[in-house]
Amino acid sequence: MADEAHHKVSEAKPRKLLLIVIGLAVIYVMTFMGGFLQDTQLNFLNYVFFSLLLVGGILLIGETVKSEVTGITKWILFMTGISTTLLSLFFVSYDLFRLSGNEGFADSIEALLYLITFIFWILIVASLVQLGRMKSPGSLQS
Repeated sequence: MADEAHHKVSEAKPRKLLLIVIGLAVIYVMTFMGGFLQDTQLNFLNYVFFSLLLVGGILLIGETVKSEVTGITKWILFMTGISTTLLSLFFVSYDLFRLSGNEGFADSIEALLYLITFIFWILIVASLVQLGRMKSPGSLQS
């Protein structure tokens, strides 16, 4: 009986969290593709995509806090949201320094962007694995 109640509670939230994580991955791929538009008139699309990432990261953090997930799953989802918001903030910083002509500082921020991107993708994969484990019957929520 308790297992049935736990199953009902844990089905809706992980599905929503899973959709947010998948959405963040898709939006990031769009930001990568938008990078090819950097020195064109369509550069504004980068700001749109990174704004979507920022909103998605904040949404993931909020949904993670409200969700029933615990332990390592909650930590991974929370860190995924943090890394997503950091990507957005560092991109804006990078672009401001690049456009103002401070190439040296922009290059340093770009290196940090690559590091945060690497961490972001590790966390996306870990989030997908953890949420996938929660959906499988008989799995333990961690």
